[in-house]
Amino acid sequence: MLETAITVRENVDLAVIDIAAKGRWTWQLRVDFMAAVRKSLAQQPRALMLDLAGLVDAEHELVASVLLAEQQSAVHQPPVPLLVVARETQALRLHHSGVTQRIPVHADRVAALRHLVDNTPPFGQARLLLQPSLLAAAKARGVVEDACRTWGLPQVLFPARLIVSELAANAVEHAGSPFTVTLTRRGAALLHIAVEDDLPRLPKLRLWPKHADPMPALRGNGLRIVSAAATAWGSHLTAHGKVVWATLRAGPERIRTARTAPGTAGG
Repeated sequence: MLETAITVRENVDLAVIDIAAKGRWTWQLRVDFMAAVRKSLAQQPRALMLDLAGLVDAEHELVASVLLAEQQSAVHQPPVPLLVVARETQALRLHHSGVTQRIPVHADRVAALRHLVDNTPPFGQARLLLQPSLLAAAKARGVVEDACRTWGLPQVLFPARLIVSELAANAVEHAGSPFTVTLTRRGAALLHIAVEDDLPRLPKLRLWPKHADPMPALRGNGLRIVSAAATAWGSHLTAHGKVVWATLRAGPERIRTARTAPGTAGG
């Protein structure tokens, strides 16, 4: 039986998310593929790569799915560029539909990433490896402050410090091992914050109980704070653990569209 799967990978160095579809193009695979596209676009990566080369007998369905991904990408400001990896027959179908006039199609991932590097402006990125100590959150706040001032994003400095502090504290408490904080400036006014640790368990936002104590709890509020402060946030598993991310947009047009991923760990 032909295996079908959707795989999502993030290239942290280039701030690119790669969605690979494999197997026969069934209705369920299409639903899973578009769900992965929507979740990945919420991070507003530098680019979103759609690897369709592993699909079988899907040429007649590809155009509609790529056009839908393009439509969803355009909703974000700035729009997220798309890259497509496709076999020759798939690329020919996309070319005849006119898709290739707007979206570059490549034979493999290496060529797609080379095109991205050669044809998009540089982006800012800062990364810090931290030990699970009491000083980790303070060091994370320090790198956020330096990055926001260097990149001219003073409007997001306060919420960014708050978010990275909570994410770092969660990594220290729940993973208890070295973790990485990565900050990326995406566009002129968007800051992406990512904290990666080696605990392969996604966090879950705890809802306030109906009859909450009038005195707020001192613990368990980390993700509530992140959700309230971020423009969007979420999490995903990696080959070695997980990443919890948040975005912040500078300016009065900040719209909170927080998204969470299912999991069992609390914030």
